[in-house]
Amino acid sequence: MTDSISQEQAQAILRWLNKNRESILDSYKDQYIAYNEKGIVAHGEHLKPVLEQAKSTNQYFVIYLVPRKHYSIQILPIKFRSVVRHDWQPNYLVKLKHNQIEIETTMLVDSGAEVSLISYKMGKDLGYQLADAESTLVAETIGGNVEYVLRNVEFTIDNHQLITPVAWLQTPTDTEQSLLGREVIFDKFNIEFRQAEEKIIFTWRDNKV
Repeated sequence: MTDSISQEQAQAILRWLNKNRESILDSYKDQYIAYNEKGIVAHGEHLKPVLEQAKSTNQYFVIYLVPRKHYSIQILPIKFRSVVRHDWQPNYLVKLKHNQIEIETTMLVDSGAEVSLISYKMGKDLGYQLADAESTLVAETIGGNVEYVLRNVEFTIDNHQLITPVAWLQTPTDTEQSLLGREVIFDKFNIEFRQAEEKIIFTWRDNKV
């Protein structure tokens, strides 16, 4: 992993993911992949061995947790099949840090999500644990209920560091898509979606609210 991925490299990395998303979903379900714009440099079911293998290649890379389900996105168990003709997802590169574990990963920017979200699997692999006698929270959705707990996570987005609450799911789901939600993130950045260019632009607001 490197701390000096340029904006041009980041866009190339995301283009590679979008271009190869279907084959990745076919071949690496429920696995972490370490990848860059040239391809996959490491993969596996557990985060730490993937990080170690990827670092040994001396290449820069980012992490993506591949969903188990093909051709669907599950957002708090409501399933949507793609009906759009432009096959692009608004993903962005984000660095997450917890204790000694730091990963640059791909998250789906979701203006409909109140808070950011990580799956049960990713939270466990990042080292999060439930405290003794900690109660879970319940989110009600049209498709049913999911349990979660909130964790304050250190994010780095375009070299800007911030702490934001993240919902760590306690209910296993059919997809492991990480979401970048509105809380804190959308207050700190102006975010522009350019679907025709397959690009998202984050502009730091200089702490203005």
